Amino acid sequence: MVNVFIPCCMDLFVPAAAKATISILEKLGDECYYNEGQTCCGRQFFLRGDRDTASRLAYQLTTFFDNERNIVVPSAACAGYIKEYYTQLIETQVFPKAMKHVTQKTFELCDYIVNEKQVTELGNSFPHKVFYYESCAARNLYRCGDEALTLLRSTKGLELFMEPSMQLCCSANGDFAMHNHEMSEFLLKKIVDTIVASGAEYVTCADLHCLQYIDAYIQMHDIDLEVVPLPCILAASENSNEEEN
Repeated sequence: MVNVFIPCCMDLFVPAAAKATISILEKLGDECYYNEGQTCCGRQFFLRGDRDTASRLAYQLTTFFDNERNIVVPSAACAGYIKEYYTQLIETQVFPKAMKHVTQKTFELCDYIVNEKQVTELGNSFPHKVFYYESCAARNLYRCGDEALTLLRSTKGLELFMEPSMQLCCSANGDFAMHNHEMSEFLLKKIVDTIVASGAEYVTCADLHCLQYIDAYIQMHDIDLEVVPLPCILAASENSNEEEN
């Protein structure tokens, strides 16, 4: 059995991605434990300087999952934040064993699939041209390897596009975009222009909040491009693609 922590933006705006995450884990033989009381990991509050709320939410999550099972998170940003910052926030509030568990047993979804379950092919199918956008958190906070790319490359029918030299932030972290509109617009334009130039039909990412910002830009400028959460690709079957068509 594994604990599943669903990011609040996924729970609120794209519940299909949360269901896809659970579907993938169950396919791999894991029974999933989802605590209905879970809310937010506290990352956004921490980024805004609200350490009191961030600490309260960190303590809540740690106590919810104090059961020695792995914690799987379909978000590099949330998983990386839990691993990197929970110790400094609540180390004096919880038992050392609980602290060690939550920081060492939290895994981003693709990392868990490839490195913990030792699975590199899920038998999924997504016959489309897909651009993989590497988020700042995936690269710098969680420090993901090629796990997402490994799973995308093994997806039936999927043509993968990426641009390793494009290490641009989409501006989704904290309040940056709200206080720096022109810079946010500039960054998003460069990202979306690169994706469109590749010929991709879809863009995916290890962090949903990044996809939401990219999608907002796409819709605002009426661009022929769609976003798709990574778990939805990894859970897609030939039947689901036929229904989509």
